[in-house]
Amino acid sequence: MNGPNRFELPLFYIAKYETTVAIYTDYLNEIGREGAGWNKRMSNSYRCGIAQNGSPPDFTYTVKPGRENYPVTYVSWYDTIAFLKWCGLRLPSEAEWEKALRGGIYLDGDKTKQHKNSLPERKYPWGNEPPNARDIYRCNYDGTDDGFGYTAPVGSFSKFNSSYGACDMAGNVAELTLDWYSTSYHVGLDGFRMVRGGSWMAVPSACDAITGATQLPLKESSIMGFRACYGTTKHKLTNN
Repeated sequence: MNGPNRFELPLFYIAKYETTVAIYTDYLNEIGREGAGWNKRMSNSYRCGIAQNGSPPDFTYTVKPGRENYPVTYVSWYDTIAFLKWCGLRLPSEAEWEKALRGGIYLDGDKTKQHKNSLPERKYPWGNEPPNARDIYRCNYDGTDDGFGYTAPVGSFSKFNSSYGACDMAGNVAELTLDWYSTSYHVGLDGFRMVRGGSWMAVPSACDAITGATQLPLKESSIMGFRACYGTTKHKLTNN
């Protein structure tokens, strides 16, 4: 965190990859026999790739060929929460998501303090160089110069992981978090949720550590996905 104060986060675990089409399809085949958790836009072979077969109450779901390792999209915040509950997991908070991208002051924790983070306020998972600096493409963003017109298979840019080894925290799909967007006028309402990381439709500069977007929890979008997290969400503010 910037400034004289910072969050002290308890231990948490975050998924290395964004949740894939294959994993979400397994979930649908267990809980979605009447159609819950799926919408027809998921059948789009370029932006998701999950086909619904049969009729209720006996729907089955299959992955379109080659789409297994792409990030799942068109999942609402509510369906995301239901999927993660099925897994025994949850979404990361904004603070956890940002720490996973930037790293802490010490990469091995404040108690050990053997491996200091060289760039604790880095703009991107790999450092401060823009995603397309020197014609090296470090993530999937708007256009096809990076090799992908839509989403990319998870881990496609693994050379540019975060210091903790998390892949695709910049670009590919913008990632849902636990947190509400709140203002002094709308505190605690079940309104917009915070989304981080940029997507395959974002300009390179919008795939950074701090640019955020908002999304209504019922909205399903081709540019949004998520990754799983595990651990308590409680944290406290401390002075440096």
